[in-house]
Amino acid sequence: MGMVLLIRYRFFSLYLPGYELITGMFRTGLLFLGIFLFFAKTAFSQTDGDPENRAEWERLKKQSITETTFRAACDLMQATGRTNINRSYDMLAEYVPLVRKTGNRAWVHILLMGWARARSSMIFSKEAESLYRQARENAGNHTRFYREAIVGTVLMYGEWGKMDSLTKYLEIGEKESLKAHDNESLSFIYTFGGMTQLSDTARLRKSFQRAMEVAKDVPNKNALFTAKYNFAVHYYRNNPQKQVAEFEALLELAKDSSLNKYPRKLYERTAFTFRNAGPSVYYQLMQINLLLTDYENAWKFAELFYNATVKPNPMGIQAAYFNSEIAIVKIYQNDLPAARTYLTMSRNLFKVPEMEIPYYGYFLAAGFLAEKTGNYKKALTYYEVIRKMGGTGVGLNLLPSDIYYAHTLILTNQLAKAGQVFDEFRPKLKNVEYTATGFYFYKYYADYLKTKGDYLGYGIAQERFSTIRDSLTNLNKYRAIQEILAKVRIRDKEQQIARLNEESLARDRDIRRERIFYSVAFGLAALTIVFLILYLRNRQIRSRQKEELQQRMLEQIEKQRHIELMEGIMQAEENERHKIADQLHDEVNTMLALASLNISSTLENGIRDNRTEQKLHKTQEVLTSVSSTIRGISHRLTPLTIERSGFRKAIEELAETVNLTGKIELETIVFGFEDNTKYAVSYLNDLYRIVQELVHNILKHAQATDALVEVIEHEQTISIVVEDNGVGIPDDSINNGKGLSGMKAKVAYLNGQIEIKRKSDNGTLVVIEIPT
Repeated sequence: MGMVLLIRYRFFSLYLPGYELITGMFRTGLLFLGIFLFFAKTAFSQTDGDPENRAEWERLKKQSITETTFRAACDLMQATGRTNINRSYDMLAEYVPLVRKTGNRAWVHILLMGWARARSSMIFSKEAESLYRQARENAGNHTRFYREAIVGTVLMYGEWGKMDSLTKYLEIGEKESLKAHDNESLSFIYTFGGMTQLSDTARLRKSFQRAMEVAKDVPNKNALFTAKYNFAVHYYRNNPQKQVAEFEALLELAKDSSLNKYPRKLYERTAFTFRNAGPSVYYQLMQINLLLTDYENAWKFAELFYNATVKPNPMGIQAAYFNSEIAIVKIYQNDLPAARTYLTMSRNLFKVPEMEIPYYGYFLAAGFLAEKTGNYKKALTYYEVIRKMGGTGVGLNLLPSDIYYAHTLILTNQLAKAGQVFDEFRPKLKNVEYTATGFYFYKYYADYLKTKGDYLGYGIAQERFSTIRDSLTNLNKYRAIQEILAKVRIRDKEQQIARLNEESLARDRDIRRERIFYSVAFGLAALTIVFLILYLRNRQIRSRQKEELQQRMLEQIEKQRHIELMEGIMQAEENERHKIADQLHDEVNTMLALASLNISSTLENGIRDNRTEQKLHKTQEVLTSVSSTIRGISHRLTPLTIERSGFRKAIEELAETVNLTGKIELETIVFGFEDNTKYAVSYLNDLYRIVQELVHNILKHAQATDALVEVIEHEQTISIVVEDNGVGIPDDSINNGKGLSGMKAKVAYLNGQIEIKRKSDNGTLVVIEIPT
């Protein structure tokens, strides 16, 4: 088996586009060899090429070799390689001896490195070893060319999994690069060496960190990107949530010009180059989002990947494979017509009978589509092809075919065989249980146990499935909330930048006017100069006075704004007092009067009156109700739970009180607030009042059955997110609603920001950020 490596497009190395293959974290050496032989068979069966190219080649061979003729020969070899790989190899074999005679080591190095990389794509190619050895000998010791040849040799032995040879050249490469202070080659050595230590995570992390550290100041970003990319792929291979963050951070680096402008000419760069950095990251993000069952984001990156790789060359060799992968994403989105279209394009591009297609990713997509459309017999046929090929759906796709195969067996009532497939796959769940793999395994395994009549096992499997589903749902919901908060912060920064740009432009305009004015003034006579000095002095005084006046006006505006905020808060509190007064008058006063009447009646008629006990019981009920009402009013005035048990407990009690009404199901999520002494009680009371007012509005206006309150403590801010599934807030109430004015005033008084919007699927979403 070949060593697992980074995703990059290679065939005839970096130099013969049209026959590039993809190797990567999802590909074993055996799969790579199978795909290579398929393409090689296709290429070798082609004609010998254009007779005009042959005539041009014969002419170039007879000419003296100069920079111009050398480049022309390289371009011709590349052009020939697009249609006839064998012929391009023959041309190299003819041209290298001619170039050797010139004594130009640089030209020989270019040809040998390109030739060696092409041949190293063939697993255990003796010719590749010979070509890299010639490249090292041609380069001479302690040269840049020598170090590049060592890096290529390390990459070759790493892909082949030949550990003894790999260790030898890793040591040579590290020693040579350190001695020459060649940080780019040294970073490649550390990266490719680190990928031999996948079982030792501590050494793996150390190797990648060393690779990133030495590459950070290298102008060409191929080494840095290669290290970061493989760090995300290998070190976080069992942590898809962390992988998403690492790859999203890599998107900016992928835009670097040294990566985007990858060599298209044989003679442009002989050092290792990471091909198609952006699409490689898009592909990883597509697959990892599938693992997290976030199909919306998976399609977003799938579309970016497709636009960057297949659309520019829809008839390219890799397009057949990528169309199958895109079809899988569309199936998960339940867009079956689009999935069928992509799968048809894939089948047509392979240009062989369907059952002879050499890529089991195609059969995974075809089986999944057949299963979705109810054609279970056909789905089983496709899945069984994958099993005969020796694949489990790993290939370019992360999600295993065995799970879908077992599900189809259940649907066709082949329970014994389905149970065997589940048992075989169960050990592979380690480290991937809380991903789409575990999600679908337990979902279909529960169906299997239910069909068998094992209801105890069905309950256990269903509970496991629900736990994984809830975990993935909460993770994706939290990521969505973070995106909303990020958009709010970005919007504020954009507004601030726009304001600063406008001020900068205004200053620039003022400076330009001053320069023109001074240029004219310096040409005036001495009397004019004196007059100008006096004029400028007067202007400065007026400008200073104007600035002072503007400053006082700004201060007055700020004071007025503060007063208005205070008035808004005071008005909200006054309204609250009126409510409490009405409640005391209408409820408490009435109930106390009733209690008093009962007691007076008892005293007048005597204790032995036959209704005395009934009146006393009634009085007790009234006093209990009065106590409950007064306790509720007290809690509204100052929630004592915050002081006694903390802010988190107060929010939970609020939710419990609301849920007891039976009118709505209120869910709360509170992150942080572990230290009850961190914030002033008044500050926490303000936060509680804001949450309380939002919940009150939902109960009063939303007509909702479910609501969610999230309060998240960040390092410098507190985020409050409240949403419901009600009728949605009217557009005219978002900015002008009387019920929200007091709350908006309180948020503004706390220097916070609030965003209220109606959701597309009905309901209302409120996002508030308040600094700590």
